[in-house]
Amino acid sequence: MTFTIQNSKFKIALPVFSGILLILIQPPVSLFPLAYVSLIPLIHSLKTNNIRHNFLMGFIAGVVSHTGHIYWVVIAMNRYGGIDIYTSVLIMLLLVLYISLYIGCFTASSSYLESKLSVPLFLSAPFIWVILEYIRGIFLTGFPWSFLAHSQHNFLTLIQVASVTGTYFLSFLIVAINFILYRLFIMLYRKIQGSRGQGFEGSSETSAGVALGPSTPRPLDPCFYVYAVIILALFAASCIYGYNRLQAAEAGNLKAVIIQGNIRQDVKWDESFKIRTINTYLQKSGEAGRNADIVIWPETAMPFVFDDAIHVNKFIKEVPAALQTSLLFGAVSKDKKGRYRNSAYVYGNDGMLAGSYSKVHLVPFGEYTPLISYFPFLLKLTAAGGDFVPGESHKPIATPLGKIGILICYEGAFPSITVETVRKGAQVLVNLTNDAWYDRSSAPYQHLVFYIFRAIEADRYVLRAANTGISTIIDPRGRIKEQTGLFVESAFAGMFSLKTEKTPYVTYGDYFILFSFLCLLTVCASKMLRCKGQKG
Repeated sequence: MTFTIQNSKFKIALPVFSGILLILIQPPVSLFPLAYVSLIPLIHSLKTNNIRHNFLMGFIAGVVSHTGHIYWVVIAMNRYGGIDIYTSVLIMLLLVLYISLYIGCFTASSSYLESKLSVPLFLSAPFIWVILEYIRGIFLTGFPWSFLAHSQHNFLTLIQVASVTGTYFLSFLIVAINFILYRLFIMLYRKIQGSRGQGFEGSSETSAGVALGPSTPRPLDPCFYVYAVIILALFAASCIYGYNRLQAAEAGNLKAVIIQGNIRQDVKWDESFKIRTINTYLQKSGEAGRNADIVIWPETAMPFVFDDAIHVNKFIKEVPAALQTSLLFGAVSKDKKGRYRNSAYVYGNDGMLAGSYSKVHLVPFGEYTPLISYFPFLLKLTAAGGDFVPGESHKPIATPLGKIGILICYEGAFPSITVETVRKGAQVLVNLTNDAWYDRSSAPYQHLVFYIFRAIEADRYVLRAANTGISTIIDPRGRIKEQTGLFVESAFAGMFSLKTEKTPYVTYGDYFILFSFLCLLTVCASKMLRCKGQKG
């Protein structure tokens, strides 16, 4: 039996299948074990010495997977952002096409190094993947959504290693294991087929020591065995480290009360609904906030410019004094130049302002319009109300309770922001968000997952208040202690503590990216020298 890839429809089906698997491993489905085989169909679709074909295969996988990951952009832009459906779909498709380029570049560059420098795919691909993930997370303001590592949010034993290496190392392991399993599968298949030369056609793995077409099979390169042992040892060591880390009890000694107002986005800024919104938070806080150390309301919980609403904000300031607790909440602020900011305020139990924070990393076309001075027409592509200016620093707010690091909206998607906040002294992390924009899509579940990793990386409690959910308390090991549902009005209490220790990841940052780049550079350089030596 010869297993070939001659049919063009079947060739396309392979990256499509990989794309579907990449959807299923992410929230809300979260079939995380599939991550370790999710790239195998894509790998098998690649061809030797055909960079264009390989780029296309990766691009197709990216289009399928990212469409499944961020389809909710249409909901946010059209239903609540005031942008027509056609433009909303166009924006979503352009974003999908852009981030799909990264998987296309992954397959193209990996196979290029394999064909031009004889660098085995299994060796180069994991390093290339994490480097491209890192670039995607910072280029053009960054979009670090649904990385491979995020699929492992339920595998707490493994992901504890992020406190040492950061999240990118987990993506590295997943890609490496995909290539190892693929090559072992091919080896097993060839062994079953014997030496008749029957096998797989269409993969670029030939120069690595596995002939996949109808040629005489060669034994695997010893380098592969060494590599496989190293990867499996790293995986095992990560799990052992994680198991030991999870044994440590995390007992909180402070009480937080989180209020989830459940204010729908279509009425949130409605003048006739504002009084009801305010009363919801005041009533819930009065019912659950007594004896708490801090009460937390979500992003823009107060639907007005806080500095301008003098007659209303005085009632808000009375809440912490009446309850004898600190109050942290989100609201729109206005600076001395009349510019608006997405801000958070903290009032102490004496009713005095302890400090404020303004969101630094704004959402392009959601909270501001990039390049508007050069391209004024882009203003039409920005959601209604998207006219904010960024804050100045990720410095935590010093309160009588301790130093509180604030992450507004999707700032927690960026590991570097959390690292900077903790380096500046944050003892606990608070995420204020309004995921009502995304309705009942997969976005709120995907958004929540980031904070599991931020808690582990920084060794900090994360207190999360979301307008319509999902509100939660996450301990420094990534364990969810309390959690609400979506679109329910809720007030719940949970325990947390302040921490001052710094993890290796907080201390050294994304050193694994530099390590990956140097490893890839070293491998390529050694192969180039070897080629020159053979020619000489």
